Amino acid sequence: MKKIKYLVAGLLMMGLSVPGMAQNANYNDLLKPIEQTLKSNPNLDAKGLKELTKDYQKEFKKDPKALVALGNTLLMSKKYDDASAIGNMVIGKFKNCGDAYVLLGDVAAMKDDGGDAAMWYQQSMTMDPKNPNGYMRYANVYRKRSPEESERALNLLKQVRPDYPIEAEAGNNFYLGGNYAKAYEYFSKTQKESLDQYYLVAYAVSAYMDNKKDESLEIAKFGTQKFAQNITFDRVALWSAVDTQKFDDAITYANKIITTDSVEKSARDYIYYGLALKGNKQYQQAIDQYNKAFEMEKNNFKPYQYIADAYAEMGQEDKALEYSEKYMANNQDATPSDYAKLANIYIQKAAKGDANKQANLDKAYSIYDQMAVKWPTIAAWVNNMAGMQASKAGQDDKSVEYFNKVVSLLGNKENREEDDTNTLKSALANLGYYYWITKQNLDAAKPIYEQLIKLDPNDKNARAALGLDKPEEVNK
Repeated sequence: MKKIKYLVAGLLMMGLSVPGMAQNANYNDLLKPIEQTLKSNPNLDAKGLKELTKDYQKEFKKDPKALVALGNTLLMSKKYDDASAIGNMVIGKFKNCGDAYVLLGDVAAMKDDGGDAAMWYQQSMTMDPKNPNGYMRYANVYRKRSPEESERALNLLKQVRPDYPIEAEAGNNFYLGGNYAKAYEYFSKTQKESLDQYYLVAYAVSAYMDNKKDESLEIAKFGTQKFAQNITFDRVALWSAVDTQKFDDAITYANKIITTDSVEKSARDYIYYGLALKGNKQYQQAIDQYNKAFEMEKNNFKPYQYIADAYAEMGQEDKALEYSEKYMANNQDATPSDYAKLANIYIQKAAKGDANKQANLDKAYSIYDQMAVKWPTIAAWVNNMAGMQASKAGQDDKSVEYFNKVVSLLGNKENREEDDTNTLKSALANLGYYYWITKQNLDAAKPIYEQLIKLDPNDKNARAALGLDKPEEVNK
């Protein structure tokens, strides 16, 4: 509920609590001294507050918009009871004033009472059905608790106010709730050229988070042109350009971020600059940026992994291992990908064929074995990967050992998912090839291919070995 409280406070500060109301210059002018007095004297007592607002209330006693504006001013000064009194007074005189109900809902939200807030916002929707404020606030309350209810309110608003820019508002609503897929769905129905700066940022970030990287780059690039001073667009463009491997573009955006003195740099800025440089094969420059990222956040060891990746691509396996092992030693939450990268460095080092080849392969195998134990749900995939690496290294007996583990884990597994079935097919295909071609033992290969043909009736090697097709060319 606290997020709703902060959202309401933010809307009030932005002057968005009463959008759609005519902004009467007279009451705005008379509100300013009240605001200033409350700001300088937040502990003003009831008598002083009554005296402060007496003339204003008398002047605008027949103007519900002005009275609600006063209520919002009191709310921002945390005069909750006084703000509620204003809201109730307006409802007593003008029962169809939706913004008075919104005011009471905002008071409840600021007091962390989400249920009461939702009730008042719903009242606004009922009593003033064409006022968008109640719908938007109600949707905000439910955006995480019940996205479906939030979306229902927004669709109701679209029905009664087809002219209202619901798509942008709905997109922003879901963006603030962290539902990026829904946010993107709504934003994609808008014209980006017509969106204001805040919504365009939300659109770009939502597209990025929903894995629409090419589109997020396009939106962010447009944002950099229309709102050149907003560095957020350059950041989203940098992330998207790196992820879509447009490294020259990424370096351009990174340079703007890094060289703009007024921009407060983040570790993420330096990391993505490094990734852009590495993608452009500027390895040492990339390492320099990763080190800057680590200097900014010395409790975050992820830059060491990126440094290891750069050294690995440079062919400097010893340096890659040094940083990869530093990263792993300081990372209690290392992922399977982290372990696989470490194993790959040993495989890469072994491929150079020096006197330590076998020792390096054994290190890689040991890491795969650790992974299979640590993450049993992906053990089959890990063993299949290890088997392929062993086969590539010319260690067929070792590869067969791993492929057999895959078959043991998945061969009789019920309700196999598609990924598991693909892993099993790969292991069977490799085992069949080993016995049929490498060992020249068709009898040993046949039961393996019989199992494979049930999973993949079109596998050419299986069909040839089982006499279903002419043995033209064997596919390894």
